[in-house]
Amino acid sequence: MRKDEGFDGRPEGDPKRAATPQPASGIRPRQVIIGAAVLILLVFAAVNFGQVKVNFLVFSTQARVVTVIVVSALLGFVAGYFSSRPTREDRKRLRHLRDHDEKD
Repeated sequence: MRKDEGFDGRPEGDPKRAATPQPASGIRPRQVIIGAAVLILLVFAAVNFGQVKVNFLVFSTQARVVTVIVVSALLGFVAGYFSSRPTREDRKRLRHLRDHDEKD
C-alpha cells in the first residue's frame, strides 16, 4: 500500500474512500451489560454448588448445579452465535454488493 492510499486502496482525494476508523474510547454500554451478565452468572453458579439430578431424554445423572448452569450458558451462547450469523446466501449477497460497490 502506498503512502497516499487509505486502507481501502483508494487515493486520499477520492470521495468514495472510506472514512478512517477512529479508535473507540471508553467502555460501551453493551460491554457493561455483557460484563454484568457474566458476573451474575458466575456468582449464581458459585452459590449453587450442590448436586442435582439431571434428566435427559434417554437417561438421568447427577451433576453439580454449577456444571449445569455453565453448560446451559455455553449452549445458549453457541445457539445465539449461529442463529445471528448470516446465512451462506446472505454472505454471498453481501460480498456481491461489496464487490459491485468497489467497482464504482
